[in-house]
Amino acid sequence: MRRFSFLILCLYTLQTLVAQDKKETKSTTRFKEDISYLASDQLEGRLTGSMGELKSSLYISDEFKENKLSPMGDSGTYLQGFNIVKLRINQSKAYFSWIVNGNMIMTLRSNTNDFYPLAQSCNKDSVKDAFVYQAGFGINAPELGHNDYKDTSSIRGKVFVIQIGSPEPNTPHGKFEPYENLNYKVDQAIKMGARGVVFVLADTNFEAPKGLLDRNIRARSIPVVFVSKQVQSILAAEKVSFEVDILQINSTAHNVIGYINNKKGSTIVIGAHQDHLGHNEYGGSRDDKASGGIHNGADDNASGVAMMLELMRTIKGDKKLKKHNYLFIAFSGEEQGLLGSDYFVKHPTINMDQVSYMLNFDMVGRLDSVKKTLMIYGIGTSPIWKPAIAKLKHDTAEIKIKTTESGTGASDHTKFYYDSIPVLHFFTGQHYDYHTPTDDEFKINYHGMYQVYLITMQMIKSVNKAKVYPFTSTKSEESEKMSFKVTLGIMPDYVFDGIGVKADGVSPDKPAFNAGILKGDIIVKLGAYTITSMQDYMKALGQFSKGESTTIVVKRNGQELTLNITF
Repeated sequence: MRRFSFLILCLYTLQTLVAQDKKETKSTTRFKEDISYLASDQLEGRLTGSMGELKSSLYISDEFKENKLSPMGDSGTYLQGFNIVKLRINQSKAYFSWIVNGNMIMTLRSNTNDFYPLAQSCNKDSVKDAFVYQAGFGINAPELGHNDYKDTSSIRGKVFVIQIGSPEPNTPHGKFEPYENLNYKVDQAIKMGARGVVFVLADTNFEAPKGLLDRNIRARSIPVVFVSKQVQSILAAEKVSFEVDILQINSTAHNVIGYINNKKGSTIVIGAHQDHLGHNEYGGSRDDKASGGIHNGADDNASGVAMMLELMRTIKGDKKLKKHNYLFIAFSGEEQGLLGSDYFVKHPTINMDQVSYMLNFDMVGRLDSVKKTLMIYGIGTSPIWKPAIAKLKHDTAEIKIKTTESGTGASDHTKFYYDSIPVLHFFTGQHYDYHTPTDDEFKINYHGMYQVYLITMQMIKSVNKAKVYPFTSTKSEESEKMSFKVTLGIMPDYVFDGIGVKADGVSPDKPAFNAGILKGDIIVKLGAYTITSMQDYMKALGQFSKGESTTIVVKRNGQELTLNITF
C-alpha cells in the first residue's frame, strides 16, 4: 500500500512538473515572439517619435486589441500622442547692437558666432533698443550674503545682462556652485521681469556656454543669447538690440494604452517603456565607435514590454483578479527624460484618484545566470509591499530578490511616485550591452524572464484583496537630480550587496581604464570620500570636474589598492 501511495505521489509530481514546464514554454515562446519583433532591425531601435517607434506602437495596439482591451488613447484608439522636440536650428543672421554713453555700436553678427542663442531661449523674438539692467551674476542667495537683485525698482521689461559663473573664481565646488547653472539664472531673471537675457563671460576661469541647442533643455518664454565679444563694453551697455530665430522641428511620440474594465473603483497600472535609442540620433549610446549603429534595445526595453504583455494576457483570463481594473501602458520618450509617463500623468485617460498602485518593468530580460538577482525598487512606497515580499515563494537557486525603499529613479515609475501613487520597479541588472548596438534578442535569458513573471504574479495576487493601498514617501536613493561633470567609465554591478561599488565592466580609454581599474574591482574610496554604497559613489562623483586628478581605492582579491585617476 505504501509503495502504491508513493507511486501515486510520484505520478502527481511528474504531472505537476510537466504542467509547469508547459506553462513556461508557452510564456517564453510569447516573450521571444514579442522581443524578436520589437528588437528587430526593421524597427531601427524604436527612437522616440520615429517610424520604428510607431511600428512598435501598432504592434502593441494589435496585442491589446486581440485580447479585447478597451482603447484608452486618443479618439477611441490605443495611441496617446504627444509632441516632442526633434531638432532646433539657429537661423538668425541678425546683428547684435548696443548703446554706451549714447553711442551706437554695431559690430557683432550671429552667423559668425559673435553671439548666438542658447537652448533656454524662445524660438522667435526681436528686441529693439531695450533698456538694460546689469544683473551681475544673476544670483539671489541671501543665505550666502549675495543678491544681484537688491534694486528691483523699474527693472521689469529690461534686458538683463548676466555674467557667467559666480563671485567665487578659482573655487571648484564652492558655495555658489548651485547658482551657476544657466537654467537657474534665466528662471530667476524671468521672475524679476526680464524682457530677455544676454550672457557674457567676464571671468575666463569659467567656461563659455556652447551654442548647441540642446533639445532636452526646456525653452523659456524670452530670448536668451550669449555674446562672445566686446564683454567690457556690453557690461556698460544702456540699450541693446538683437533677435533670435530658431527653427524648431517637432515630432509625435506615442504612449500605447489598453484597459481591462472590470467596473471597479480601483485601478492597477502596469507599464513599461517601448522606446530606445534608434541610431543614437539624440545621444545616449555608450559605444562611441558604433554610435550610428542600430540600438535594438532587446533588454532595454523590449523585455519590459514583453513582460507587460504577458501579464496582460494572464490577468485578462484570471477570474480571481477581477477585483480591480487594469491599465496597461507602453510609454514612449523614457530615454529622452520620462517624457511619455510625464505626459500621461499630466493628461491621464482614467481617474488617477482610483489608481491603487503602479508596476514598472524596465530591463527584465538579462537575469544573470550566476547572481540570479532581481531588483525590486520602491518597497517603501506603501506598507503593503514588505509583507508581500516576505510571503514570496521562490527557489533561491533560480532567482534571488534584492529590494530598495526608494520610489524614484531613472524610469517611468518615478512620475507616478511623484503623483503619490505606490510603485514597484522590477529590474534584473545592467550589463555590458546596455545602451550599445549589441543589446540583441539572442542574449535574452527567457527562463530568467519567466522567473520574474512568476514573482510578479505572486506580488499581484498577494495584495489583491487589500482594502486600501496607502502611499508613503521615501528618501531618494537615486541620482537623477545630481549633475555630473565627469564620468568614471565603469558599469556598476547594481545587484552587488557588499560594501562599496563593484565594477561589472570597464570601458576602454575612460578614466577608470586608464587608472588600471579592472572588472570585479570594488571601489571603496574616491578622493577623500568613503564609498559604501551607490549613493555614496554618486555623491562623490558629483564633486569632481573634468581635468581633476585624485586617488581611488579599490579592493581586488581581498587586497586594497590605491590608484591615481584623472577625469
